[in-house]
Amino acid sequence: MVSKRESGGSGNHRRDLLIPLDGSRTAARAFGAAAAMARLLRGTLHVVHVGEKTVPEEKLPSLLEIGQPAGVKVIYHQISGEAVNAILELAVEIDAGMIIMSSHGKTHNAGLVGGSVAMMVIQHTDIPVMVIRPAARGIPESHWRPARMLVLHDGSPVTAAEVDHILSLAGLMGVDVDVLYVGAAGARPKAAGAFAGPRYLDRPHYDWSGWAEEFLRRFATRMPEVGVNLAFESGDIIETALDYAQKENDDLIALIWHGRLEGKRAATVKGVLKRTPVPVLLKRTK
Repeated sequence: MVSKRESGGSGNHRRDLLIPLDGSRTAARAFGAAAAMARLLRGTLHVVHVGEKTVPEEKLPSLLEIGQPAGVKVIYHQISGEAVNAILELAVEIDAGMIIMSSHGKTHNAGLVGGSVAMMVIQHTDIPVMVIRPAARGIPESHWRPARMLVLHDGSPVTAAEVDHILSLAGLMGVDVDVLYVGAAGARPKAAGAFAGPRYLDRPHYDWSGWAEEFLRRFATRMPEVGVNLAFESGDIIETALDYAQKENDDLIALIWHGRLEGKRAATVKGVLKRTPVPVLLKRTK
């Protein structure tokens, strides 16, 4: 494991956040995390009520089973019709920097990775989406202040481009980062231009130090005032990631993915979302 701490600007990140709610308790389970993120990022929280009927605004908190979080500006919106398009259009309209939502809503089916709305939203936006699994233990409350984030990295240029965005968010949130590379020692990278893993993991004095320094030089050069720990593990990527997050007490897991869920695609995203005990921050590649 190698640690690094960088200083520098975090960029002009959009800090308005959006949470869609349908009045179900499962959807409302994400509200605590949304309020906490709004406070950490010093942004406005836009609460979107997705329903068939317009409700007087003063009745929305009760209907949606949420309260008024202290120190957070909340703006309510009401939309009807096709939920996914309406949510995505509003996210663009308010220039949202993050969408926070429960993986399930009214049609909660614990056997599925997520509900239809959540799964469609994450596939059709390149805005970071924080997904909360309603059955997870320790659902974040509005006072939540995460300390560590696990970021999976495969060493590819595509992942590197999006990880930079995630790491800048980590700087705004004030969380330290565990970057985890899962693979086989000495294996050739699958993607063109990708950074291969170390050759001699069982003999770390050979090349681990040089490999780690080069990895951080390439992929963690613009970190704003947060600590970065790099680790290499072998094994099943889902099991390894979840075990590592538990071992290191990571408060959330960040995944870079290509935005396609059909068939056997996005196996890592599906596997982590179905079992994670902590929030998952998804960033789709552009």
